[in-house]
This record gives sequence, C-alpha cells and structure tokens, in this order.
Amino acid sequence: MRAVAASVTVGLLAPLARAFYLPGIAPHDYKIGEAVELQVNSLTPSLNAENKLESVLSFGYYDERFHFCQPEGGPKAVHESLGSILFGDRIYGSAFDLHMLKDTSCQVLCQQKIPGADVAFINDKIMKGYNYNWLIDGLPAATVKVDDRTEQQFYSVGFELGSSQAGQLVPHFHNHYEITVQYHTLDAVHHRVVGVVVTPASKNTVLPKDGTASCDAAEPMNLHEDRDNSVVFTYSVKWEASEKSWATRWDDYLHAVDPRIHWFSLINSMVIVVFLSAMLGLILMRTLHKDIARYNSDDAEDLQEDFGWKLVHGDVFRPPQRFELLAVILGSGYQL
Repeated sequence: MRAVAASVTVGLLAPLARAFYLPGIAPHDYKIGEAVELQVNSLTPSLNAENKLESVLSFGYYDERFHFCQPEGGPKAVHESLGSILFGDRIYGSAFDLHMLKDTSCQVLCQQKIPGADVAFINDKIMKGYNYNWLIDGLPAATVKVDDRTEQQFYSVGFELGSSQAGQLVPHFHNHYEITVQYHTLDAVHHRVVGVVVTPASKNTVLPKDGTASCDAAEPMNLHEDRDNSVVFTYSVKWEASEKSWATRWDDYLHAVDPRIHWFSLINSMVIVVFLSAMLGLILMRTLHKDIARYNSDDAEDLQEDFGWKLVHGDVFRPPQRFELLAVILGSGYQL
C-alpha cells in the first residue's frame, strides 16, 4: 500500500515540476533556420596596455545609462548555474535576431537618443577599457588576437565598448557589430555552434524614414556631452563552417600568454604542500612519541591514566571473532 501511495503522489506532483537547460552543459543541435539566442552579460573592465585594471566594477548590460536596445517586453533573466552567479554574471536575453545558417547584413537593432548627461559615463567606461560580454549557446563572444611572442592567434573573451587613440579627446563608441558564428555540421539536418567572434565598429549611421540603414558610413560615432546624441545600433551575421567538434570548441579560448606563469604556480603549490606535510608530520611525531613509548612499556599504572580514544588503542589491530564470516557478509553487500 505504501508503494502504491508513493507512486500516486509522484504522479500527481510530476506536472508541477519544472526543469531548465543550462546552455553549454550539453550540446544543442540546431536545424537550418532555427532561432539561435544571443544573450548579454555585464560589462567588465579589461587590462590596459600596461596590464593593469583601471576599475574593478562591472555594470549590467541594461543599465539605463548605456541606453542599449532592449527586446520586446523588456529583458528577461536567463537561468544560471551557481558558479555563474557567484562569479558575478548577470545574463539576460537580447533583441538580436539570429537564425542558423541565415546570413544577414546591416540589420537595424534600434535607434536610441543618448542625453549628454549619460555621455560622460559612457566615454569614461570606454577610456577605462570596458568590454561587452555576449554568449551564444553558452559560448562567449570573443575577438581574435595575436600573441606577440609566438605570433599565434587566439580568442580573447569579450570585445571593446569603444576605442580611443593616444591624444584623442572624444573616444569612438562601437555601435555596429560584425558577428561571425562558426558551426559544425553533424548531418544534413543538425548543426552545432562551435565558435563566436565579434568585430565591433564605430559608424555614424543615419537611419532614413524607410528604416533601412546603410553600414558604409566612414565617419565614426562620437558621443558629445554638450548635446543629445542619436545612435543607430546595427549588426551583421555571418555563418562559417568549421571542422571543430563541440567537444573541442573551447580550445581556442584556452591560450596561455606566458607559459612560465603555469610552471611558477605549479612549483609554488608543490613547495607549499611539502612544507605543510613536513610540519604536520613533525607535530604528530612530537605528540605521539611519548604515548607510543608508554604503550610499549610494562607499567600498568601509566595505562590507567588514559582516557577517551586512548582507551581503545589495544583494540585497533585486534581481529574480531569469526572475521572470515564478517568479511564475506560485508563483501556481499549485506550492509545495504
């Protein structure tokens, strides 16, 4: 009866259960034309030319001072793992419209008016090297960089909010995004995302009345603090076939700029482990040396002063009665 009652209870509660998928945990097979969601994360600072951080604060992508385009109905939070939450990620959906193997060119995302009061905030974040952080199928959008030491290309997570040259008073704001998505074909129907590269650009695009923009503007998008600024956000999507499998799609991100750092960390960890082990062994020897010498002696009066766990020292290595039967019972799973 108890088994039947338990089965009925589980059956009644099953429709109330809700499950969700964490992107990147398991491969997702896309069909041609299927929607591929682009998610946005907080903007974070990056290292400058001197390998130093000018800020340690991150800002939400939909912070009202950035005036980024929002999806219809407002941004919706995405389910995150515990590690992602503790790491500080705040992931939301976006207004980008991507479909598997469907290339698009110069799509208008939206047009925003950025007041001069918020321009100072945006320009300051550009000068401090803040980066966009996007994700597609759990894979972060990256920029392709070249290692000066080995001249090898690698993926650097994130891409710049804007750019500025030495002596430039007003930085360029990146409002156009060239999105290149690499895919691996399993068969004639199913495809998997194995790489995401974004090349940002600054374009002072003018949106005509018919809503179709041209991304050929040569003039960069500069934000001025003394007036309102009209900004047109655009993007293009290109799909590239790749031989990379889903299992090895992270290899391009795992690049060591200076391998000597890993050797230094490894040696440092080994030295710490050996030192702590030696200290622990020394403490145990000094603590147990007198006890061991006392147990080996024949003085019964000293043994009577023992208390606690020391009272069972003689039973530790004493075999139990019928130990063969005990071994058989335990080995056959009787304890279950």
